[in-house]
Amino acid sequence: MKYQIKENFLDNQLFINIKNLIINNKFAWFKKDYQTTKDKKIDLGYFSHSFFSNNTINSNYYNSHILDILKQLNAVSVLEVRANLTPSVFYLQKTSDFHCDFNLKYPTKTAILYLNTCNGGTEIKIDNNIIFVESKENKMLIFDSDIEHRGVTSTNADFRYIINFNYIKL
Repeated sequence: MKYQIKENFLDNQLFINIKNLIINNKFAWFKKDYQTTKDKKIDLGYFSHSFFSNNTINSNYYNSHILDILKQLNAVSVLEVRANLTPSVFYLQKTSDFHCDFNLKYPTKTAILYLNTCNGGTEIKIDNNIIFVESKENKMLIFDSDIEHRGVTSTNADFRYIINFNYIKL
């Protein structure tokens, strides 16, 4: 499997709970200076909330909101889980650079759960072909972590909200 797309990935109530948590004006976001390049002319950064990284739970919401999603992904080991908020006005060229979240010696997966519907999304590069996956709420994009990908900002919404999962699967 190079990649797969699963529509309506989460049970409706689970999805509503995680979406309402993250797209809430009281949710704690932390500004990152850049997404994939330090060139401030094209990449002004984004906002992130780390649920898990560096073998550490970083958010009080990890157990209550993230574990059930990881179970559905059949994750046996977690590398990183974070929510990303990308303001549309931050990107003059509307995309980040192509990158891999992890490129390890053992097989890992990247999954992106889209929390809102907009014309932004994710581009993945497979065999020099670029495939665009549009952001649609409760859609999960799953692919091998060594596949290059990049975020595409929205032109019809102020923000693009996702949760990014990096993990090892059975």
